[in-house]
Amino acid sequence: MKKTPERIEALAAEYVLGSLIGSARRRFERWMMESVRVREEVWFWEQKLGQLGDRVHDRAPPDSVWRGIEARLWPCVVSARGAANDSPGGWLLPGWSLMATAAALILAVILVQQPDPQPDERLSGAIVQANVSDPLWLVSGSETSRSLKLRPVAATAAELGKDYELWIVPGDGQPVSLGVIPVGATYQITLDDRTRALLANSRTLAISLEPVGGSPTGAPTGPILHVATLYEL
Repeated sequence: MKKTPERIEALAAEYVLGSLIGSARRRFERWMMESVRVREEVWFWEQKLGQLGDRVHDRAPPDSVWRGIEARLWPCVVSARGAANDSPGGWLLPGWSLMATAAALILAVILVQQPDPQPDERLSGAIVQANVSDPLWLVSGSETSRSLKLRPVAATAAELGKDYELWIVPGDGQPVSLGVIPVGATYQITLDDRTRALLANSRTLAISLEPVGGSPTGAPTGPILHVATLYEL
């Protein structure tokens, strides 16, 4: 499939909207790992679509809208309103309608006054190997949930008696282990304050080959197989 500008633009918009699913979404994620142009297009649509909410202005709905809402929520009350208004106790139904309208307005004010959600800074990347068409793992991180995920794509199991171990490579100092990676399943880590700060500063991960269960020393003991730099999406 050719990566024409028109196709990249269309797929990036679908990706941000969430309508790009299945194998098409996974293929587009690989494009993102390989191409700065594709990542820039995704960023453009995130900014463009994220501004739509800022263009919505408060506007009082017409009376017909409120009548329609009342008819859906309280059809028996609305249908009986005409006859009840002529009865001695008819004042109760208009009063009930006013109370319902007031409750709806209060709820609307509460929703409008909710604090704006904090932006979720996301990191993404791929762990690749030379001469391999597909990435071994796709990496994604979320600042809000403090999570880091590795999803295997073309990764294969480690050799007999060995495990892969994931490390944060800080700007200075020793690598920090994030545990042994199980091949064949998505690996998710919840970062604590220390590891989150280290990853935010260096944005560099490494994978080493270790004895089963991981390094016995707390530092890489086997060969460093892969190093990946994450980028902000």
